[in-house]
Amino acid sequence: MWVEHERRCSTRHQLNVEVDVVDQSSRDLLGMLVDVHQEGFLMMGELSFRPDRLYQVALVAHVSDHQLEVIPMGIDCLWTRAMGQQDRVWAGCQIIDLGTQASEQLARLIENFATDHSVPTGGVFW
Repeated sequence: MWVEHERRCSTRHQLNVEVDVVDQSSRDLLGMLVDVHQEGFLMMGELSFRPDRLYQVALVAHVSDHQLEVIPMGIDCLWTRAMGQQDRVWAGCQIIDLGTQASEQLARLIENFATDHSVPTGGVFW
């Protein structure tokens, strides 16, 4: 229970850059990043994105007109909730596999593009 509580207190960062969540195998777009921290993220995803599943994804940040930042990782989708739109869900994901280089890339992405460093009070756990 303590670990779960600690994850809820992690500072989430909204980024001022568009970040796609892409399946590493199929290259299909799974959704778009909403906010992130070093241990997980919230995304708006496709209806086919399911909780209690593991995914190999890449965060693809559109950092300039011609440059993409690609950060590969393994994630566990902890939960999904339907959005007001019929074919979209909110999805809370925990990062479970992140290499050293990818971890450094994620830290740089957050450092360079974070716009909101606040911890939501009582918000949705992810």
